[in-house]
Amino acid sequence: MRRLDLHTHSTASDGTFSPRDLVKLAKLAGLAGVGLCDHDTVEGVEEFKKAGLEFGFAVIGGVELSLEFSNITHLLGLDVAGSLERPPLLLGLQDFRRQRNQRLFERLAEIGLSLSWETIERLSGGGQIGRPHFAKAMIEKGYCHSIQEAFDRYLGKGRAAYVAKVRPTPKEALELLRGAGYAPVLAHPHSLRLPPDKWFQFLPQLKRDGLLGLEVYHPEHSPDQIKFFSGLARRFDLVITAGSDFHGANKRAPITWVKHHSPVGMEALSSLRTRLIGDK
Repeated sequence: MRRLDLHTHSTASDGTFSPRDLVKLAKLAGLAGVGLCDHDTVEGVEEFKKAGLEFGFAVIGGVELSLEFSNITHLLGLDVAGSLERPPLLLGLQDFRRQRNQRLFERLAEIGLSLSWETIERLSGGGQIGRPHFAKAMIEKGYCHSIQEAFDRYLGKGRAAYVAKVRPTPKEALELLRGAGYAPVLAHPHSLRLPPDKWFQFLPQLKRDGLLGLEVYHPEHSPDQIKFFSGLARRFDLVITAGSDFHGANKRAPITWVKHHSPVGMEALSSLRTRLIGDK
């Protein structure tokens, strides 16, 4: 059975492959289909869907939202019904991201790290600008030797140039995505760092608010975590999904990750679509 990867990123946010090249790469990798979930934006989805038609390959547009909750909490919204909308809150998050980038640019200048905005735009490849692009600009100027160093010294949470971003609550994000016709999936649940017993309170509430799936298979999940989250998904009747969280050169996991570590195929997409339609 060919595998389905429902979580990748392109140059529209912080990936290093264009949406079109991402589709081409996924097809060459032998996947059954691929989902594009850039951070707080759907700007790459039109190109992504055109590439799906061009290469005769299954593509699923989507988005990844950061939530106001414990630790790193991300929610995937998957356009499994094929009727992409641009929710107002999503546009608001993009506006705030632009404001955040401007403040980050100013903070770096305040501490003596002068960058060129034209360089940052060039490094973004015309997509949405994020902290990795600032990091690359800092490397070009010789302020840092690696992206990790840039985050550790300046861009990470609590560092000199860090600027917090606005985040919706889990309930707000679920209402936003369901209202726009997206299937919500909780991404890389390990990142929440919740004690095991807390999941038995948290997941039922998310499901009541509209959650449909759980990303059980992810490169940062250990075998024990995969077993634990698989059990939770079955217990609370959530669709099990898999994602490489592929960012190209910006993260280690390859586009082929799900082929070797996940049993999830196109049936997950059908299940999400059925539940999304059935809940309306």
